[in-house]
Amino acid sequence: MKTLIILILLSMQISAYTLEEAVQTALEHRGDVTAARNGVDSSRWSRNAAHTWFLPQVDFSASYQKSHDVQEMTIPGMGSIPVGSEWSSRYGITASLPITLRGPAAASVSSSALTLSEISLKETEQKAVSSVITSFYGVLLAEMMSDVTTEAINIAREGYQLAEQRFEAGTISRFELLQSQVAYENRRPDSIAAIAGVVNARAAFAVNLGFDQSHQAVIEGDLTDSFPITLPETFEEARAIMQRNNTTLASAEEMRNLSDAQLFLSSSGFAPQLVFQTSYGYQASVDDISEINGDDYSRNWTTSAALQIPIFHGLNDYGSYRSASADRLATMAQADDMENYASMQLTAAWNSLHQARETVLAAESTVQQAVEGSEIARVSYEAGIITRLDMDGAFLALTQARTNYASALYSLKTAETELARSLGILSITSEEMK
Repeated sequence: MKTLIILILLSMQISAYTLEEAVQTALEHRGDVTAARNGVDSSRWSRNAAHTWFLPQVDFSASYQKSHDVQEMTIPGMGSIPVGSEWSSRYGITASLPITLRGPAAASVSSSALTLSEISLKETEQKAVSSVITSFYGVLLAEMMSDVTTEAINIAREGYQLAEQRFEAGTISRFELLQSQVAYENRRPDSIAAIAGVVNARAAFAVNLGFDQSHQAVIEGDLTDSFPITLPETFEEARAIMQRNNTTLASAEEMRNLSDAQLFLSSSGFAPQLVFQTSYGYQASVDDISEINGDDYSRNWTTSAALQIPIFHGLNDYGSYRSASADRLATMAQADDMENYASMQLTAAWNSLHQARETVLAAESTVQQAVEGSEIARVSYEAGIITRLDMDGAFLALTQARTNYASALYSLKTAETELARSLGILSITSEEMK
């Protein structure tokens, strides 16, 4: 039945996804991943700009100036003589080079910020992969539950038809016939809920891919398929992999580096600043701007060096330094908590995976027993050895066993996904992990 549905959907040009294709599609279309990548580009440009602090600042300027009050010098017997010109003009190039600790400090901050944004991108990608994998297996679970309810309602229908035949033959009572009919009708709500569950799961899968919920997609896979990422066999190996790849641990370490850099940047405000400046240009002073020409300009070339030592800037510098110190202590505490949480998350994920594996084995064995029990109950009821209620109980046990098995398989997949995410290898190939 599922194969037929897939063929129909493919003929309608509806997208079909394997797990690997779904992950790749999500990384290309999800808005949170795109935003994180743009954030990395922004941080990279900020880093590049901050690392050019040692380059001089060069400006070209051109100006005209008019003096409305030209000073005059009075000479007895000669009258008043202007000591300045009404119009002045200047053009040229000015280059300045500030030498200060703030430049290297800002460069250090921007480098740490870039590294942190790159780690954040990896974390965002792994969150996206995790949600896609979970929704992918969610669709498979919904489809498997739909198959279970379909099988259950078919079995109940066959049982009801058999009860009708036996009632017509006079071998069972009207009461037992009604029991068969009620058992059949009770399967309908589960079937309706299962169909709605498939629709909802596919809508969630489309959204996790980065599309609108109306995007039509079919899943190519099975809950019994092996997990695509090789997981470690021992807890010690898992901890070693986590130390190399876990984004939470990397973020905690880089947060410490960033807080140190920010404290250094704040303390640089107390350091002296040396500024070299040179200006090369031409200037002219005339009384009539309309008659100015090239001969009126003369070269003016100056070079200067200035040392600026901060003495008192209110409480701005000291307040900024104290704020950075407090932020650094807060960041250190937060980083410690993040590392503790990552370690706890690994332990929980490891234990959940082993519990899920044991549950799958137990549920699979139960299904085999329930299948055998339902067959025996069917034959026994046809032979008149057991009642309809007994056969119903066997069929209900089979449905429950299949439901438990499907849930166990889904729990196993989500546990494997959570462990891979705790290790930091959801977006890393198995070759890189090794």
